[in-house]
Amino acid sequence: MKTLFILFFVSIGIHAYAQNKSGLDQRLIGKWKTISKIETDKTNGAVTESDKELYKAGEKTYEFTKKNTVIITQGFGKHREELPAVSDGNKLFIGKPNKNKTPYLITFQQNKISLLKTETKTKKGKTIVETEEVLLQR
Repeated sequence: MKTLFILFFVSIGIHAYAQNKSGLDQRLIGKWKTISKIETDKTNGAVTESDKELYKAGEKTYEFTKKNTVIITQGFGKHREELPAVSDGNKLFIGKPNKNKTPYLITFQQNKISLLKTETKTKKGKTIVETEEVLLQR
């Protein structure tokens, strides 16, 4: 009986850990206004392209739900997209699961978060580093 009792609590602990690994960091849950999005391309260390978008209040939002999704609304509510979202520590995966998916690195700063994604590619012998940073605010 004692062994059964211990196994029961161990299985609950493992289940709770697995649930947490496949969910979203609770600090993300809720609606966030997009402040800016910066995309930068560097080829062999030199910036070759840079694009910065600044958003007006309510123009673009991210809403992270307890159902492990993110609802991205653009154009002041005209366009809406719901995608799966999962976090693991400071990593955030948005979109369909894929073993090669590059996560966003999350940085929490009071009522703001920064989502940073960096991908490295080689094209015609040149190393290209693509960086995307999205800044969100409550």
